[in-house]
Amino acid sequence: MKKILRRIFVCVLVLIVAGVGGGIYWLTNDPDRQKDDDSGYVTDTEGMTYTMVADKEGETYVVVTDGDGNRYAAEFDGTTVGSTVGDINGEVALDDVPTNYTGTHIDVTNDISKFQGEVSTTLPSLTQESTTKPQSGKNEDTVTTKPVKEEEKLTAYRIDKYQQIISSGTYLMEMADDSMSDEPIIMAIKNGNMYVEMAMELENSSMKCAMLYLKSKDTIYLLFTDWKKYCKMPEDMLGEDMDIGAMMEDLEEEEIGEIRVSEVEINGEKLILESYNSLSDGTTVNYYFDGDMLVRRDNVYSDGHVDSTYFAQLTTDVPDSYFEIPKDYGYINLDWLSVLA
Repeated sequence: MKKILRRIFVCVLVLIVAGVGGGIYWLTNDPDRQKDDDSGYVTDTEGMTYTMVADKEGETYVVVTDGDGNRYAAEFDGTTVGSTVGDINGEVALDDVPTNYTGTHIDVTNDISKFQGEVSTTLPSLTQESTTKPQSGKNEDTVTTKPVKEEEKLTAYRIDKYQQIISSGTYLMEMADDSMSDEPIIMAIKNGNMYVEMAMELENSSMKCAMLYLKSKDTIYLLFTDWKKYCKMPEDMLGEDMDIGAMMEDLEEEEIGEIRVSEVEINGEKLILESYNSLSDGTTVNYYFDGDMLVRRDNVYSDGHVDSTYFAQLTTDVPDSYFEIPKDYGYINLDWLSVLA
């Protein structure tokens, strides 16, 4: 995740410095704006998202799937999904059907200031029941350690729970990372769409902006929050480093080694540490949990450098509004940047 955020951060910063930061831009009408506003999705009262389709008579339905991925048109009254009316496998591809998070919903917030200190030495490990024999000449009684209750044993399951959320493709995180920005970073992913919001530090000020990728358009937009403007990412700036599909695959397919688990303290707060060595580059990755809540992640590199990320919010309830361009945003045409390249 850290590498992905840095790619986005650098690309956005370059664009700001090259174009908007120079004060040279065109304000025009975006010919695709109406299409961008029409997402083609609806949401029912339970928060489930569906693709809309219309028949020859113009009646509107939503797409539902069965366990085998077959697609059907179903009635929709604006709030609830009704009966299916026909097979539409030939009209709608499975990849075009939005995914809905079906696991246990998570919605937690943390006070990150509690976890921004140095990590103390590992607390005494919980021990399993064991029996030792006395040394020669000592008391002949057998010495037995106190058994540890089953619920007190440290087991590694928290990283797996977190990665299941990432693999689901539906989550919203608010993070703090001093190596990239003094302001919080928001990352939202749903139905193949991605939204990343951050503050870019310029010479004497900061600029709040966001990157929005819409899967249905296969288009990347930049939103300049302070100015209420947006633009499309110039094609000349797109390459392997800004392949959103590849980025999401990287998020879902992180290769990890054997997970180790222990107890630590930060600022007097007792936390569970689950850590592993990345199979791709050998980096030690430490996840810190307050109970089951993820509060911090440290990447410890081979040269001893440590990058820390603090999690202020993690939720699987992701509003669709993150993936819409606000209606009061004006369009900036930056196609001229390709001429200067």
